[in-house]
Amino acid sequence: MRTTTGTLLMVIGGLHQLVGLALYREPLLEIARAGVVGSVDDMGPRASAFWFLVAGLGMVMMGGLAHWAERELGRPLPSGFGWALVALGVFCVVPMPETGAWLFFPLGALAIFRGRQAPVPRVVPRALVEGADHVDVKTVESEASLREFVARLMSYQPFWFTALFGIRAVFVRLLGMRQERLRRRPPFRAETVPMTPGEKVAFFTVRHAEEEQTWVAGAEDSHLDAVLAVTLESAPEQPRRFHVVTVVRYRNWAGPVYFNVIRPFHHLVVGAMARAAATPQ
Repeated sequence: MRTTTGTLLMVIGGLHQLVGLALYREPLLEIARAGVVGSVDDMGPRASAFWFLVAGLGMVMMGGLAHWAERELGRPLPSGFGWALVALGVFCVVPMPETGAWLFFPLGALAIFRGRQAPVPRVVPRALVEGADHVDVKTVESEASLREFVARLMSYQPFWFTALFGIRAVFVRLLGMRQERLRRRPPFRAETVPMTPGEKVAFFTVRHAEEEQTWVAGAEDSHLDAVLAVTLESAPEQPRRFHVVTVVRYRNWAGPVYFNVIRPFHHLVVGAMARAAATPQ
C-alpha cells in the first residue's frame, strides 16, 4: 500500500511536537528545573505546554495504530475515520482559526476517498456489490466452519449492543421510521443456522447460502436495503479467512442521512461481531 493515512497522521503529530518544543521552550524548561514530578499544577503556561505535547503524542499514537491496521489488513481505513478527522478539524478551527488543525481537512478528505475506494476481496460475488451506495468489508481469520462462524456472528449481543439499538430507535423515529424491538434470543448453533432463502435470522432474511462458501442475508426498509454477507476464503496451507461484508443501497433521502449518522457505530458493531465470530467459544 502507498503512504498510509496513519503515516501522514504520525507526521502531523510529529510536526505538532516540534512546534510545541519551540513555542513552549521556556515553560518546558521551567518544568525541567522544577524536577518534572508535580511541576504542572495550574492552568498557566506550564499546563498549556504539557497539554500541547500530550495532544501531539495522542496524534502520533493514533497514527501508529491506523498505520498498523492499514498494513496488517492490506486495506484503507473505513471512510468513517476520515469523517472523524474532518469533525475534529471543525472542532479545533472554529474557536481557534490560527491553528495547525487545518491539516485535518485534507487528511480527512484523503481518508474518506481511500475508504470508499477500498478493494473488495475476489471471493465476494460481484453481483452482491454492484450498484451499491456503500460497501465495507471486515476480514478475520478463524478455523471455524462457515456455519460455526455465522452462528457466533448472529449470536453476538452484548449489553452495549442492545443499548446502541435502543438509541437508534429514538433516532429513526425522527426520520419517520419504525424499529422492531431487539429481543434477547438463545444463541444459534452451527446446525441450526438457516441456509434456505426466505428463512428469518433476527431481523434479517436469508437470501443465498452455499455450504463452506457464502451466506447472505438482507433487511429491507423504506429508506434503504441492507445486506450482511459472510464469504469464506480458504486455500491449502493458508489460514481460513472470513470476510464479513455490509452492502447498503439507499431508497430515498432518509437513507444517506440515517446511515451516515450511524456509520461510526456500524463499524464498531460489525467489527466486534466479526471478532467474536472468529473466537472459539
